[in-house]
Amino acid sequence: MPIDLKQFREKLTYAAQASVTQIIADLQEIAEIDRLAELKQKEYGKKALYYFLGIVIALGLIIIGSIIITNNQLLGLFTLLLIVGILWLVIAFILALVNRAKFSRINVINYRYQAAQRIMQMLSRDMDANTGIRLHLSFQAIQKNEHKTSTIPHPTKSGWKIDNYQHEWISIQGLFLDKTRFELSATSLSKKQYGWKRGSSGKNKYKSKIKSVGLDLHLNLTYSQRRYGAIKVFKNEVDSALKLPKLSNLRDLRVTDKSLHLAVRISPNVADNQEEIYQTVTAMFLSLYQVLNLAKALSK
Repeated sequence: MPIDLKQFREKLTYAAQASVTQIIADLQEIAEIDRLAELKQKEYGKKALYYFLGIVIALGLIIIGSIIITNNQLLGLFTLLLIVGILWLVIAFILALVNRAKFSRINVINYRYQAAQRIMQMLSRDMDANTGIRLHLSFQAIQKNEHKTSTIPHPTKSGWKIDNYQHEWISIQGLFLDKTRFELSATSLSKKQYGWKRGSSGKNKYKSKIKSVGLDLHLNLTYSQRRYGAIKVFKNEVDSALKLPKLSNLRDLRVTDKSLHLAVRISPNVADNQEEIYQTVTAMFLSLYQVLNLAKALSK
């Protein structure tokens, strides 16, 4: 279904429960909207710059004209024409800035829809094309009040504080062909340090620093006990089946008779790298399914 551009611009989120094919098509449309927004933002930015330079040049001509034109009537006409031109340029400048801001709103975070596209394509290989899948994808910035989880005093800088943020920007739920239900989510973690610092001149200046803490990935598989009932035999060996990328670290691993839960944190320096996110998600699925396939063989 076509993306509602007005609603998308307002909320910066995409949520749907539909077939994999439909959702992949919607993600492609979001990618096209983003590319158009990037082009338009640059276009109106250049126009705003040209209009501003035109205003400066017109003001300069008025000053120069007042110096070199001695005929008062001619000077008045010359100045009037330039003032009209300046008014037109000011209006055009403001409109260009408004349009630039409008398109910058939907110039969304690229790696999120790129990672979502690749993950959905990977999942679709083991799903019925007509089976519904639920996706919630947010393009909101993490440093928003609604994503703030706590504020604490800075441990070493007196008077400074640290705001902690976390934002679950993607959540996917669906069903594989083997009737295993999966839930995947990605949560960005960030912190902002801020406070007043005395500069070399002796004046106090407000300083702030934003730092990524990483990206937490959570994967939960709920499987058929009849098909994978022997999983309990491998409870103590599941760790050895995990094959994660070098920049991803295991945070949690839980095994029950009905489900597998895996939590992984991606290093801060690649937390916004869609390739690293995709590779880690793929490794998480493959690792857990290696265990399930062994349990399936043993169950038989």
